[in-house]
Amino acid sequence: MNRQVAEQPASVGSATQQINSKYAAYGRAVADRQRWNNPPMFIFVCVGGDAYESTQNHNTDRDSSAMVLIPNEAPKALIWPVAGCPVVIEWDKSVPEKLIIELVKCLLRALAVSVTVWPTWEDSNSPAGYYENGKWVQTREMIRTYYPKAVSNVA
Repeated sequence: MNRQVAEQPASVGSATQQINSKYAAYGRAVADRQRWNNPPMFIFVCVGGDAYESTQNHNTDRDSSAMVLIPNEAPKALIWPVAGCPVVIEWDKSVPEKLIIELVKCLLRALAVSVTVWPTWEDSNSPAGYYENGKWVQTREMIRTYYPKAVSNVA
């Protein structure tokens, strides 16, 4: 399917071993755009219940591309062709926060310019929080953007 064979050294000074790696769903098309020097303005990574539908909607726009993180798939096990592009994760509440954090780290290690996490179930027009006794109390998830300087480029 979306498998490619990559060579990686087993250890310093030893022979190379072959490792099967695969792209995230719809990732091969994004990789092809990168290869032909036609990177998208934004790359969306959709996770959760309506991820495939959302991805298909984004992929109709020529200025963006989208991929899907399939349920029960580890982000570290996938190839993320996001180098040099800003990424937006469309986060459905059905996906645990721990998985989103792992996905953000993987995308930054794959050399994304930035990764924005968009909790799609939240109403961005409602107040994000309030002050109580001099402390900020957050009342909802907020859109957050992460940059590569916070994550080392080591797998």
